[in-house]
Amino acid sequence: MSVRAMQPRTMRALALLALSALMISVFIMRLVQLQVLQYNQWAQRSTKNHVSKRVLDMKRGNIYDRRGDELAISVDTYTVFLYTREVKSLSEAANALATVLPMSREEIIAKVGDRSGYIQIYKELEPNLAMKLQKLNIPGVNLESHYRRYYPQKSLASNLIGFTGAEQQGLEGLEKLFDKTLRGYPGLAVQEDISLRESGPAQMRVITPPMGGSNINLTIDSFIQHVIESELAKLVEQYDPIDATAIVMDPHTGEILGMGCLPNYDLNNFGEAKPDTRRNRPATDFFEPGSCIKILAVASALENGKADSSSRFYCRGYGEMPGRRVRCHGAHGLVDTDKAIAESCNAAMMQISQMLEPSMLYRTYKKFGFGEPTGAEVVAESNGILRAPSRWSAFSPSSLSIGQEMTVTGLQLVQAYSAIANGGTLIKPRLIKRITSQDSEIREDFGPETVRRVISPEIARSLRRMLMGVVEGGTGKMAMLEDYTAGGKTSTAQKANPRGGYFNEKVVVSFIGMIPAMNPRIVLLVAANEPKGDERTLFGGKVTAPAFARIADRVLKHLKVPPDRSLTLEEREEQLLKNNKITVKQEIIKLPNLISQMQVSVASSSILASDTCELVPDLRGQSLKAAIQTINRRELKAIFEGNGVVIAQQPPPGRPLPNSRILRVKLSPDFIE
Repeated sequence: MSVRAMQPRTMRALALLALSALMISVFIMRLVQLQVLQYNQWAQRSTKNHVSKRVLDMKRGNIYDRRGDELAISVDTYTVFLYTREVKSLSEAANALATVLPMSREEIIAKVGDRSGYIQIYKELEPNLAMKLQKLNIPGVNLESHYRRYYPQKSLASNLIGFTGAEQQGLEGLEKLFDKTLRGYPGLAVQEDISLRESGPAQMRVITPPMGGSNINLTIDSFIQHVIESELAKLVEQYDPIDATAIVMDPHTGEILGMGCLPNYDLNNFGEAKPDTRRNRPATDFFEPGSCIKILAVASALENGKADSSSRFYCRGYGEMPGRRVRCHGAHGLVDTDKAIAESCNAAMMQISQMLEPSMLYRTYKKFGFGEPTGAEVVAESNGILRAPSRWSAFSPSSLSIGQEMTVTGLQLVQAYSAIANGGTLIKPRLIKRITSQDSEIREDFGPETVRRVISPEIARSLRRMLMGVVEGGTGKMAMLEDYTAGGKTSTAQKANPRGGYFNEKVVVSFIGMIPAMNPRIVLLVAANEPKGDERTLFGGKVTAPAFARIADRVLKHLKVPPDRSLTLEEREEQLLKNNKITVKQEIIKLPNLISQMQVSVASSSILASDTCELVPDLRGQSLKAAIQTINRRELKAIFEGNGVVIAQQPPPGRPLPNSRILRVKLSPDFIE
């Protein structure tokens, strides 16, 4: 073979050799890259293929009432898994599981089907059943623990508390508002991928342990909450309103002892509840307050020196404002401020509003907290509506004095009345008493929070006396308690028509008051939205006042408040005289034909120059206290017979005063108008 013939072969061999060398070089370089340069990266990927991360459940903090009763708790629950590689007989395993789980043998087998691996059989197994299952020691059956939210008292305070979702996140109410505080932090663990093992699930290795959330103690008292909701249920059954609400608050601390509304729902089955039933209506729903705002119009007049308790007004059966008349609850004739409040006289309130500059009335309402949220720990609290005077019409002051052209929430009303009850200080309503750790260590303790002073103690005292007159002898007689004195205000507010004006047949009725009247321990609101029945009787004094009395009586006895109506006549007279700063003259006036005489002479007090009426005042329906106040203002003397409410007097009302200026007054505790 010639040299020329061998050259192509040699060239091809050399080319193949060079190519092989190149390929080997590339392989070696790639091997070096994988084994040396990228070792850590690929090692991590390998680990990820064999190890999975597991999030460990944290225990959500509990919610308690003020006495430690459980309202929302986290309970242990278990998920049942079946590891098919360890199951010797699916049929036998299913038979054993069916003796504990609320599932049939067939359901368990169908759940597994043709799948293999780690299969979830049942979720949220109760602890007692989990213990039974563990004792059976079924091959391939494993339990994983979790936490589930549970509400021991079901619907109690449901609109306030709210609920959590599947991932323990707060979705409504306090559960949502304090989700970060209650939720805590989940833990982290790693576990070998069970699909790569032959011997079943590996033990988890905890990287970061879970941290439980904090517990919350509310100001709510479960007993008081039960009282509220049970009495609201009676009201709803009788009058069938769209909804009904009630709030009990300590006026000195701002602590809300009870806040409920109907309809409510079972927190353990919140998915079945309509969204409309989940609202915390005392804080979210607003309405025109009606007559219960009148006491604040009077407060503005007293504060600005435009009137006092003895100021006189004339009612013809209607109140007048520019271009408009508003019907009153009868023709009251000549009334003083006390009686105007007791009888809820629209005409008198309108006359008071006309004494005030618009800025005065607005400033008073604003100081009492209207037009802004209270700041209480609630979700979606409403501001209500209180327009600035620059947006008022000519008749706005009159409308506002009787509770129209503004809207309020129940919570705002309770806050405002609490300022009257405590001597003139606006206190922030509170729902949270303290926050503690899982070990009950106090992390934060909450106390009263003063917003501002709104009226003087003297004016507050005068307003309390007026409100007491409402119950003792005015429109709120059905709010009267057997063992306690009460002061409050009725309201029957027509609902505004979006097209203008007001609905005649749609009203919001309410009663708000304080008990005991002159030294209040609680402020209580009861309201009903569109009650049904005879329109002639759908008034706050008829619908909500009786519920007010029943709730107040049970609450005060639960709080162990001493009765103030159990005082003897002499003790009550002494207390009355002390509270009203009335001095008794030494002169005793004796008149015949009176049984069990109590002789009282009342010292003179200054009256307005406008008070020139020399007719006998009408004392009928008034309490002893209210009657003495009237007599004091008129510079009269009186002799009282009996106890309770005035049922008769001599001379009769409206007659000319006798020269002696002495009245004989008979009282009875059983008087009902």
